[in-house]
Amino acid sequence: MSKILVVEDIDKVRKAVVAVLEGPGGHDVISARDGQEGLSLLDQHTFDVAITDIWMPGEDGIAFLRQAKAKHPELPVIVITGGGPNFPPMEMSLAVVKSHGADAVLIKPFENAELLAVIETVRACP
Repeated sequence: MSKILVVEDIDKVRKAVVAVLEGPGGHDVISARDGQEGLSLLDQHTFDVAITDIWMPGEDGIAFLRQAKAKHPELPVIVITGGGPNFPPMEMSLAVVKSHGADAVLIKPFENAELLAVIETVRACP
């Protein structure tokens, strides 16, 4: 069991990810609605993995990723994104998050098993 931080602004998506992680995954999960709240939780708790959306109002996922890695370089961070018509092309988004230290990227929508497998993969990497 891992302690996981989920940072996602869309309630429905956040609740679905948390349900998968707590239910079938058996993980302990704390969630945040934006990057600022996520960074505050990182200061209050120790996490094994963080999962963040990229495009959020306020403190977005790129800022969260950058600051989380600066404070906790050993923390695996998984970025989830669905892109959209008002966002940069997916290839650009993926390149940006990888350049800021993302350990893995999942494209929405993704399967529950895919999410759980990525968590195991990033936890297994030194």
